[in-house]
Amino acid sequence: MSRNSEIHDTIENRDRIHVVMFFMSIFFFALAVLILVWTVKIQAGFNVDSRVVHLFRPSVQKHVEAPVRGRILATDGRPMAISAPLYDLYMDCTVRKEEFARKGDIEAEQQWRQKARDLSRSLSAEFRDRSADDYAQAILGGRDRGSRYLLIKKNVDQAVLQKVLRFPLYCEGSYKGGLISRRHDERIYPYDSLARRVIGYVKDANRIGLEANFDYELHGTEGYEWRRVTDRKSWIRDLDSSVVRAVDGNDIRTTLNVDFQDIADKALRKQINGDDDIRAGIVIIMEAATGAIRAMVNLSRGDTPQTTLWERENLALRQVGEQGSVMKTVSLLSLVEDGYVKSLEQTIPTNNGAYPNYKQDIHILDYQRETGRRDISVMHGFEISSNYVFTYLAETSYGSHPEDFFDHIYSYRLGEAFDFDISGLASPVVNRPGTKGWSKTTLGTTAYGYGMSVTPLHVATFYNGIANKGRMMKPYLVESVEKDGRVIKQYKPSVLNNICSRNTADTVTRALRSVVETGTATRLKGAKLHVAGKTGTAQVVLSKEERGQGNRDPYHDALGRKKNQGSFVGFFPAENPKYTILVSVYSYLSGKSFYGGTLPALAVRDIVDQLYALDGEWDSSISRSGSVPALRSGVPGTEVKAGKVPDVSGLGLKEALHLVESAGLPCSYEGCGHVTSQSPAAGSELKQGERVKLVLK
Repeated sequence: MSRNSEIHDTIENRDRIHVVMFFMSIFFFALAVLILVWTVKIQAGFNVDSRVVHLFRPSVQKHVEAPVRGRILATDGRPMAISAPLYDLYMDCTVRKEEFARKGDIEAEQQWRQKARDLSRSLSAEFRDRSADDYAQAILGGRDRGSRYLLIKKNVDQAVLQKVLRFPLYCEGSYKGGLISRRHDERIYPYDSLARRVIGYVKDANRIGLEANFDYELHGTEGYEWRRVTDRKSWIRDLDSSVVRAVDGNDIRTTLNVDFQDIADKALRKQINGDDDIRAGIVIIMEAATGAIRAMVNLSRGDTPQTTLWERENLALRQVGEQGSVMKTVSLLSLVEDGYVKSLEQTIPTNNGAYPNYKQDIHILDYQRETGRRDISVMHGFEISSNYVFTYLAETSYGSHPEDFFDHIYSYRLGEAFDFDISGLASPVVNRPGTKGWSKTTLGTTAYGYGMSVTPLHVATFYNGIANKGRMMKPYLVESVEKDGRVIKQYKPSVLNNICSRNTADTVTRALRSVVETGTATRLKGAKLHVAGKTGTAQVVLSKEERGQGNRDPYHDALGRKKNQGSFVGFFPAENPKYTILVSVYSYLSGKSFYGGTLPALAVRDIVDQLYALDGEWDSSISRSGSVPALRSGVPGTEVKAGKVPDVSGLGLKEALHLVESAGLPCSYEGCGHVTSQSPAAGSELKQGERVKLVLK
């Protein structure tokens, strides 16, 4: 009996244990589910405090590699804008400090500090911006404070960096010396202000010129790599991460000729600097057969004549205004093409220089008094730039259907803007029939150069069409896009419009030659090349502020002062035109008058004579090369091979140093200007301890 009771108790205990274990299993399962749900909920809604997020991130960092911006080249390959390497120098003042302290090596610490004082003397002698004591105080004080990134000097070029690397302490390497160099590229203009408004720049929101319009070609593509921090708190490449190398920007080869630009710039400066009344001036030189811009100068002063002449704004594109008598050529071309003027010797009555509703022309009164004649030829009216002659011809030819005349203006592309390689070409303003500005005198005033406003580039393009025998070419500034000396995109000349027949162009050219021979541009008569062209003088419309309150005269202020514009536009050699040239100057508010036959004509003569001297072979095309030989295939100096001396002949210092550095070679130089010799020769390898030596002149 007792045995059966024991068995029964054992079974009850076992069942009780099973029940307990069953409920415990359910409890722990439910707890596990609850924990899992709670964990998911926390993870889904968890936001790490930004103040501590860095504590949870792995110690890796993305390092962006900036591409080298492409160069802007002249037509012969000379660099007009390049990116050269500059360096910001910093110092880790704590190098080896912990090591010396851990070893208890007081003597080594004192030796390091003495070297730092020697370094300070070298830095002071090189940079001349602080005394040796100031440098020593900064470096040793930084060591005491634990400074790991003390600024030493910003914007140091490669040549100076090489010197600094030989200074005490720094010559022992970055681990022992603590020198940290951070490279960045700076835009350098080897020819300083030459063509600066054409070349332009890209600075934050300020973007102008070719630098802005072709930024997508010049900029390149950024690269990147991931870096991790070492135990010494320095960054090295993370070998487990991918690397994307930067792709440098493409080069832009322009149509600009450096020699043409320099000659035009100096000639214009010479004329402006001789007259305090002149505020600004421009020069455009365009190739007749292609429309290629060989020079574009934009010089202006500030608010007073005492300010420096500089390329402040692109007046060639943005200065919209009435052009004066240079636009009489527009009228003459239309009259000849339409058959209203069948011969330049054709005459019209003088009528004492008066036409109904128009101002009397004193040039005709002088002509009548000198000759006793009561008629005048179209040729002579053009030579003396008579407003009456062109008013009479326009009114008697187009008076009943003025739209025909204005259709010509639009066919010459003088009524609208066209695409150009630089943004900002202003749109002309033409008061054609039916518009708000139309009046009964608009036809005549437009015929002699008022009543419509255009830019200098429009005018030069029109004259270039005459020089090219009636075929008007679209002006352009960029010849090609290149990569490592290879053309990857070519821009070819294009036609804007055919504006007249060859016979009409020849007739008008004869009239333009006569202006130089016997008319208002006789200052060009003795030029070394025959020039055909037209002078023009115009009063500039004043702003409301310049006119003064209550003054409705658009051209004069309350004191009777005015702003003048004087121009000469033409082409040369007149027998077989190769280049079109425009020179315009603009005055401050002044009581004086000046004319296109004076300063602009003198500047043109100076330019033409110097271009003739540049290359006397005018029976063939003028050479596009300057003092530097034409570039070989591949563009010397751009094919850089590691360890090989690159060809840097003809380059400026900044670019030469950049190329030598890119090959991983040490370099020294003497002189200034452009590289005239180098040793060892291009393509050779340096021996141990040898340096590339450059001579500049």
